[in-house]
Amino acid sequence: MTTKTKSEQKWTQNVVALWEGRDPVLKKEMVAVGAHYDHVGVNPNTPGDDKIYNGADDDGSGTVAVLAIAEALAKSKIRPKRSVLLVWHAAEEKGLLGAEYFNKFPTVDIKNVVAQLNIDMIGRSKDPNNHIPCDRPGRPCNDELSGPNEVYMIGSEMMSSGLAAIAKGTNSAYLKMDYNYKYDDPKDPNRFFFRSDHFHYAQNGIPIVFWFTGVHEDYHQPGDHADKIDYAKMEKITRTIFMTMWKLAEANERPKVDKELPAELRQR
Repeated sequence: MTTKTKSEQKWTQNVVALWEGRDPVLKKEMVAVGAHYDHVGVNPNTPGDDKIYNGADDDGSGTVAVLAIAEALAKSKIRPKRSVLLVWHAAEEKGLLGAEYFNKFPTVDIKNVVAQLNIDMIGRSKDPNNHIPCDRPGRPCNDELSGPNEVYMIGSEMMSSGLAAIAKGTNSAYLKMDYNYKYDDPKDPNRFFFRSDHFHYAQNGIPIVFWFTGVHEDYHQPGDHADKIDYAKMEKITRTIFMTMWKLAEANERPKVDKELPAELRQR
């Protein structure tokens, strides 16, 4: 047997913005908010006429949420004490490459990042009137989606009890979404904690929160279209994340890392 291989090098980039805080000392610290802006692209071998993988939920929803947070900051008449670091990560679908690179070669002092809030797939809801059972091998099903007022919280309680308390308290005092901790477990067979940009921040010793509404029939399929987004829910989640970010940026102390990550999650 004879095989041939071909190596190809392609360039991409993370997009980074810094919104400076007002406190002369605490502005050196940052609350990071991020999402990945890449997706699968075009696959000419896809059956049917639709060859374009739009990625409206994965992760157009997160990308737009970070843009909305940036716009709200830009229009704000006051600044929080700490700075806000906004990062749109590249090449998440290729193996979290953008987040890994940023944590190895940061454009800021990464140790001054007090928490990272990751937004990946916050745009879909389970429709109880259009339930699709899990009877298709190899394909995710809509019954794994969260409800109209529900969002999965991943990682918030793994490293910092202080961060967990702020995330819970902000939600309880504001829009009162239903936080579901089903996947907040490193032994989760879906391994969601390992599968998005926050993972490299956590390995770097930075406590994280990951907002996620669940996989569905269009996950990594050309059917991930914008007309299937639950925009009211997406806005509600984005507002909740903004308020969580603001609470962290206004806190007198950064959230302490008081829990050790399981061995399989630590820096290799």
